Amino acid sequence: MNKHEYFAVLTGDIIKSSLLSKDDLDSLRSTLLNAMDIVKGWMRGLVKGKTEFFRGDAWQLLLTNPALAMRVGIFLRASLLAEGKADSRISIGLGKIKNISRNRVSLATGEAFLLSGRGLDSMTQYSNMTVVIPKSAQALSEWLPVVGHLCDSLIGQWTKRQAEIVCIAIDPREPTHEEIAQSLSPTVSKQAVTKVLNSANWYVIREAIHLFEKTAWESILQYKKV
Repeated sequence: MNKHEYFAVLTGDIIKSSLLSKDDLDSLRSTLLNAMDIVKGWMRGLVKGKTEFFRGDAWQLLLTNPALAMRVGIFLRASLLAEGKADSRISIGLGKIKNISRNRVSLATGEAFLLSGRGLDSMTQYSNMTVVIPKSAQALSEWLPVVGHLCDSLIGQWTKRQAEIVCIAIDPREPTHEEIAQSLSPTVSKQAVTKVLNSANWYVIREAIHLFEKTAWESILQYKKV
């Protein structure tokens, strides 16, 4: 168990998976697993248990630090978009959990799992990303889904190249444009990286990520209306 009481659960499914070949679906699962392995390196103990796939195209991830949930969710989508085959809907649920299984994340229960699952089930065709927190957080519980929808409206326009570069820029270390340029193969100019990130509206999304990470989630999630 982490030292905090609250967790983030990311539940997602691959969009239009029925139109994909078995090989493409397998490739997308591998892409997600590789991206999740990268996330594990962002912070020790960030990912709890093993990532699971269910119903063929759906997946679930448990994070011990809710503050990083938006950065992780956007990174996972960017990783899929960089491959150029498909995207994923993602519902981020924040709250308490219990009965965590080391081997089967899906066997855990609690508020975060319930909120994340309900968020995914209630998604409409107009958005592929949402953030759900307990209603006890009052107005913020109404605002956060809208933040997810607005980020999605930008993410959904990314080209394969934009997603590829965002995958590098979104690392919590936030590398410089020069470092990003040198990490690409073949390498490009710093100015080229800047141009791509500007066209991807990366700086707006980065602002949302920064504010999400600065939010005092422990205080917000434990708030009880009296």
